[in-house]
Amino acid sequence: MEQQTTREWSDRLRRLLKDLKVTQAGLAERLGVSPATVSRWLAGKNEPTAETYVALGNLAGRPAGDYFWERAGIDTSELPDANMRQALSSMRVSLENFNLIAGKQVSQHISTAGNAVAIPLMNVTAFGDPVPPHENVRLSQAQMEEVLLAPLSWCKHPENMLSMHVAGDSMYPTIPAGSILFVDTASVERENLNEKLVVTAHRDLGFKVARFQRLAGSDLLVSANPKYLPLDVSNATKWKIFGEVLWWISKDLKNGH
Repeated sequence: MEQQTTREWSDRLRRLLKDLKVTQAGLAERLGVSPATVSRWLAGKNEPTAETYVALGNLAGRPAGDYFWERAGIDTSELPDANMRQALSSMRVSLENFNLIAGKQVSQHISTAGNAVAIPLMNVTAFGDPVPPHENVRLSQAQMEEVLLAPLSWCKHPENMLSMHVAGDSMYPTIPAGSILFVDTASVERENLNEKLVVTAHRDLGFKVARFQRLAGSDLLVSANPKYLPLDVSNATKWKIFGEVLWWISKDLKNGH
């Protein structure tokens, strides 16, 4: 059998494993994939998806993470510069010291206490009754629309963050239709999610967003909109917890689109 030609991504992954001091199985667990998948990446047989490259970039941090983000199609020149990690030495900064951020130019007077996390926005929609999904799009088949940035301090598991759209009014007024959810896909243990906002994944219906509530004999999804009844999701073979909703962004509907 002809030996597989080494790939650059394989070399970068080996370097990342060494830098993180984790095993192949440990990296697989942090990325939510199988150890066999990581093995195929290292062998150069299969290349990681764009979503996985974003997660790898978040794990690596800058500047090493730039390679993975670029493989995902991200223009890294628009990401915060690595020297922006130090906080301002003095809080006595007047308003004229701040410049507007325009295009790729970031004011040198603004800095952050930590790294920014690149979060992929997927072409996936979490539905809210009575809007059913048009198609059950599996995450493995989903495409990345763009990349959104968030402060590292907002993300408990930065390598497991992704964002998705919302349709329907079941979570109105808390989460209006058209919002974008930011989901921690590492937070899936039911016993830790009581009263938390979650996205669930039904094997046939796709994704749904609601507040998770545990009762003595059942697990429920409770909508913010009182006209919708709670939904029993106790059957874990049909309803899996996809992740915890950490925050969301919405448009001002009164001002139009």
